[in-house]
Amino acid sequence: MERGTLVRWNDDKGFGFIKPNTPNAQDVFIHISALKQMARKPVVGDEIIYQSQQQSDGKIKAVKASIEGVAVVSGIASGRASGLANKPTRPQHRDHTQSSHYSHRRSGSRLQRMIFIIILVSIGSFAIKQYQALNATPVASFEELPAVEAQEWQPATPKFRCEAGKIHCSQMSSCQEAKFYLRNCPGTEMDGDHDGIPCERQFCG
Repeated sequence: MERGTLVRWNDDKGFGFIKPNTPNAQDVFIHISALKQMARKPVVGDEIIYQSQQQSDGKIKAVKASIEGVAVVSGIASGRASGLANKPTRPQHRDHTQSSHYSHRRSGSRLQRMIFIIILVSIGSFAIKQYQALNATPVASFEELPAVEAQEWQPATPKFRCEAGKIHCSQMSSCQEAKFYLRNCPGTEMDGDHDGIPCERQFCG
């Protein structure tokens, strides 16, 4: 087995070149297939252990190579990993069901919010219309009020009248009549104490 350092590597194309530890030796071509059992891909600076094989064009390539210090993945383990990778996965109905249930709950909540907003907007519009209607109601001004014709004041017709000979309380029928006679009719004798109140014993006392 020979040793060398990986000095160039093209990860996209999967090949590179090893500089052998042997002095004055030419660089050795290496393909990724020679390292297929390694746990990781090679990087520049790795110490490569390999066997040399001369190609038909005279160039030397590395075969049965390994990276020093990197674990080797066995063929059985590699096959199992490949089988697991190629094994079809079962559909996760449970996750899908939970996702559908969550989406349904979100849709229901969104619908409830929309209905609540519509109700609020309707109530607000109704309140605004009522307010505008109240403010738009015309109020009659003082000039628009119907004129009320002034009625000529007429004094009330008195219930009593002065009659000749009626000067005593015994001739009166009520306190009102006695007061009328005392104020309006001459010669009455109904206010003995001259206090302005007639017939105090009979009617106005």
